Amino acid sequence: MEEQTTKTITAFDSLFTTNRIQLLKILLPRLAPRQQSCFAVYIKLLELQYTLSFLRSHPGMRLMGDGRQLSADFFQGDNAETMDLLDEMLPFSGPEERSKIENIRNMIANFKRMQEMMEMIQMLQELFPEGMGGDNPMDMFSGMSDAGLSSIFEMFGGGDKQE
Repeated sequence: MEEQTTKTITAFDSLFTTNRIQLLKILLPRLAPRQQSCFAVYIKLLELQYTLSFLRSHPGMRLMGDGRQLSADFFQGDNAETMDLLDEMLPFSGPEERSKIENIRNMIANFKRMQEMMEMIQMLQELFPEGMGGDNPMDMFSGMSDAGLSSIFEMFGGGDKQE
């Protein structure tokens, strides 16, 4: 996953640079320490100028990616792409951001498990339309411990762990 992220960043960097700028970057470490800081700023200025020029000459062009864009439904449905995105962001996150990303990942995983449990309850209601002894389908789980609920969940194939 990290290799793909590095490729994406490298592709972005190479899109907004020229061979001349790359040559200047190669020269930078060979300059005297007092000259390096000014030269580094000069290189960044050249990159900015080139980027602005490139974007002006290619308005509206998709710069990168396969067309999948973030939207309000990005966190709904199949969350594989969302989880991939979060995984790609982790190596570049500080401790606080990393914690937030992990919390989002956990919330998505818990929500998915909750949906699977609701589907299982609906399936049980269809199998036993006369009920399980009450009007509330959750009544059949009322006396069970978390371990008991977990074993039922695993029995129906919900115990697959995602790492």
